[in-house]
Amino acid sequence: MFKFKIENVNNRINSKLMKRYQVTVDSLIEKINLKVLDGTDMMGWLELVETYDNQEIIQMRAKAQEWKKMNIKNVLVIGIGGSYVGVRAAIDMCCGNFDEITPKLIWVHNMAASYITNLVKKIQNEKFGIIIISKSGTTLEPAVAFRIFRGILQKNVGISKLHKYIVAITDKQKGTLHDFAKNHHITTFSIPNDIGGRFSVLTPVGMFTMILKGLDPLMILKGAKHAIKDTRDNDISENSAFLYACYRHYLFRIKHYQIENFIVYDPALQFVSEMWRQIFGESEGKDGKALFPTVSLFTTDLHSMGQYLQQGTRNFFETTLISVKPKSDLTLKISDNSDKLKYLNNKSLDFVNKKAFEGTLAAHSRIGKVDNFVIEIGAYDEYHFGYLFIWLAMAVTMSGYLLKINPFNQPGVEQYKSNMFKLLGRKD
Repeated sequence: MFKFKIENVNNRINSKLMKRYQVTVDSLIEKINLKVLDGTDMMGWLELVETYDNQEIIQMRAKAQEWKKMNIKNVLVIGIGGSYVGVRAAIDMCCGNFDEITPKLIWVHNMAASYITNLVKKIQNEKFGIIIISKSGTTLEPAVAFRIFRGILQKNVGISKLHKYIVAITDKQKGTLHDFAKNHHITTFSIPNDIGGRFSVLTPVGMFTMILKGLDPLMILKGAKHAIKDTRDNDISENSAFLYACYRHYLFRIKHYQIENFIVYDPALQFVSEMWRQIFGESEGKDGKALFPTVSLFTTDLHSMGQYLQQGTRNFFETTLISVKPKSDLTLKISDNSDKLKYLNNKSLDFVNKKAFEGTLAAHSRIGKVDNFVIEIGAYDEYHFGYLFIWLAMAVTMSGYLLKINPFNQPGVEQYKSNMFKLLGRKD
């Protein structure tokens, strides 16, 4: 179940303007299908879902089973950006933040000295697994981390067994990591050339780790296929991903809003909000354009940002992701009123949390006059993750092209890298 709701949007697009958006959307879809827009050659994530290699799933399952038989308790997932955010979003959503399913995943997503040294102390005497995710193998953060931890692993298991404990997810034919893996007989899974990092979660970039944690790849793909089917309709009134894109453009270009605040009410969805932030921020933040994507975890952030959101500058709108069914729940049993909570007797925590959502939605939209969208999913499971990812990918595709930018490149990222390499003395 998936619903996109606009009932709490105060600034609705009128019928005349909606017809104009429909004409524009029709034209853009035709150009996307003809692949005449910049970036359409990087939409391989659509074809991937429809033609997924079952043999690759079998191989990933076999490697995951091999690691389980080896009784590997900890696995380091080394990756950054799109090689990290999407897969962690899927794991947290489907398994929960307090996941204790073996093996335990340790996310290595930066090179902060204190973080890395503390992790070294923790696993320096263990036989652990490594999933290294890098298309080129030269992205600095994962490259440095991989060198450090494979050195520790080699000391612990020996050079002859090192390959058994490492999986490399990289380019199929070339690159530093590809060559290293080939020379050391390390199991590899490939990243397609027509899929960028932030759109790669349904490739082995995300799928191998998800399979390792017991998620069902076929259910993920089922949800993704359903989303593709639902977003093939050109009609904005029927295609909620394109309707969302049009509203984002309308509120940014015509109403001059600057910020979109993406809200979740469960820490298990926090990295889904981070995935949303990367998908929209990296795809649209070009040419001095686009909404600034920010995220909030409610009700936690209501106690720090609630005052501003209710009565501050009206230069933002909100989108809330909520699940109908919680991953788990707890019913309160309160027999006395010593803490003034007896009114909550026999109510579940999810019920209380939902009322916080409903109360906040009403306060922000009706009193605070903040436009509010709601994305409602049926459950915290593989199907809904697959559906949500494709829905967001389709939304940002249309949203980017409405802004007249290429939503699939990220030229600005290279500028900080160039400066960093110069400061570090790299010469090549």
